[in-house]
Amino acid sequence: MSRRRVLLISAGTLLVLVVGLGLLVGWRAVQVNDSLQQAVRDAEDLQTALESGEQADIDEALTALQTSAGESADLTGGPVWTLATWVPYLGDDASGVRTAARVVSDLANNGVGPLAETATELDRLLPKDGRVDTAAVADLQEPVRIAAESLSRASEDLQAEDSSRFVDRFRMEYRELTALVTDAAQAMDSAKVTVDLLPEVLGAEDRRNYLLVFQNNAEIRSTGGLPGAMSIISTQDGRISLGRQDSANRFGERATPVLPLTKDEKAVFTEKLGTYMLDANFTPDWPRAAELIRARWEEVHPERLDGVLTVDTVAVSYLLGVTGPVQVGDYTLTADNAVDTLLNQVYIDFPGPADQDAFFRLVAKTVFEKIASGEVGKPRELLRALVRAGDEGRVAVHLTDEAEQETIVVRRVAGSTRDADGVAQGLDILLQDATASKMSYYLDYRTRAAVTACTAETARVRVTATLVSNPPDNPASLPRYITGGANTGTEPGEQLVQVRLLTPSEGRIRGFTIRGKKYGPRSLYLEDRQVSTAYLLLEPDQPADVVWIVDVPRRGEIPVRVTPGIDPRDYSSTLRGC
Repeated sequence: MSRRRVLLISAGTLLVLVVGLGLLVGWRAVQVNDSLQQAVRDAEDLQTALESGEQADIDEALTALQTSAGESADLTGGPVWTLATWVPYLGDDASGVRTAARVVSDLANNGVGPLAETATELDRLLPKDGRVDTAAVADLQEPVRIAAESLSRASEDLQAEDSSRFVDRFRMEYRELTALVTDAAQAMDSAKVTVDLLPEVLGAEDRRNYLLVFQNNAEIRSTGGLPGAMSIISTQDGRISLGRQDSANRFGERATPVLPLTKDEKAVFTEKLGTYMLDANFTPDWPRAAELIRARWEEVHPERLDGVLTVDTVAVSYLLGVTGPVQVGDYTLTADNAVDTLLNQVYIDFPGPADQDAFFRLVAKTVFEKIASGEVGKPRELLRALVRAGDEGRVAVHLTDEAEQETIVVRRVAGSTRDADGVAQGLDILLQDATASKMSYYLDYRTRAAVTACTAETARVRVTATLVSNPPDNPASLPRYITGGANTGTEPGEQLVQVRLLTPSEGRIRGFTIRGKKYGPRSLYLEDRQVSTAYLLLEPDQPADVVWIVDVPRRGEIPVRVTPGIDPRDYSSTLRGC
């Protein structure tokens, strides 16, 4: 037999084997797809069961999910599927399908499973008569740890695959799964940190004092709004109590900063950052703002603070969506009317600042007592409201203990503008009322960011902020306390707004325009971050644009953090890099 004939026979045999392998894998792929689709349906059933809180239904749905997910993993195991990963044009997708199936199976058993088994215990986390059961929190630590590790492992495995080599439809589905799992992993990591810290925060070892600061979005500040009503919340052995109440505007202005300010802080934010408690959150970095607030509070009041917490008015409305309406004096506050009432109607009904402050303190006391009583519906609803507020930057926590603070510093709830290594990874777009008014209630703004060009080391980003003042038809009829302008010369209905951009670390501003007029790259620095500020005088119903061109280091995804406003949405976003 000739060598050529042998080669032809061998090639033919190999072709038959490849075709046969392709057909076998193709048949298995159909089965895998059926199993994965069933797993999706089973996951939806489990979600429904978890919402109902019936343990029998939860157990049944969990078993079904584990079965269907396990089948998909089994079908992609073994030598046949391993060989398929080496076949040209087929191998990349086969590898991706195997990873997806394995991940889904692991999550069903180790991610969802431990949490589902403890789902009915979540009611123990609700306050009862002003006390949280710290033992119940401790019982959750192990299942949450297992779930967090499973999700982290799943996210890493999914991201390790090169999805760019997959066929179009599968590539899209694979990336959706990866994004979903990665988001869940981040959320579960935060949950793990929370349940690990919570016993200590709740005073399991000793009494704790926290200052709760309500931010008023009607007068916008970098972190959300003007610091307003302030309350001491004390915890001891899980018992939560409300203590001293005060208002930030009662602290007055010091002659010198309460803590030393850096040269850059003075240049960017002025000394008011440290001399005037109302201006402590000129900085977008909540840990820094909290330090300044804490120092000023402890200077005036005897309580040593173990942390400074903040919520804005929109976050309060989310909580009211869980607690149901609360009666505050003559007002019935609901999730639907809280923002309008607290950020606008109060200033119409109570023209005097003292009466306003008294009302806000009463609101804080009433909402606190409602939550502390345990009358908040299902714990999942409360957690969902808090997570939403945290994701939108409307809730922030700073802990005095450095070790405790270090565990949360990279989480959104810390409100930090830098990561654990001190690097500012994202862009910050900050808004600041300069009218000395409550006109931010009528402020509408949108931001956009897009990558326009890339080099080996940088991405060029175009950032646009569009602002408009939408006051009522007759703004002069509003109280002067709302319209402001006494020191700025603005007319009723107008707003003077400061819009500030902070680059990521080592970023560079190449130029910017205001209403289409070009300005040079003149700017200040906040350590390794370049800062550009625009002042906009907004006339009623007349939009104004600010556009920056920024070069940022290529570090993957770029967080774009934006000052949260009165709309119940996440103003921030994530920019996909080059």
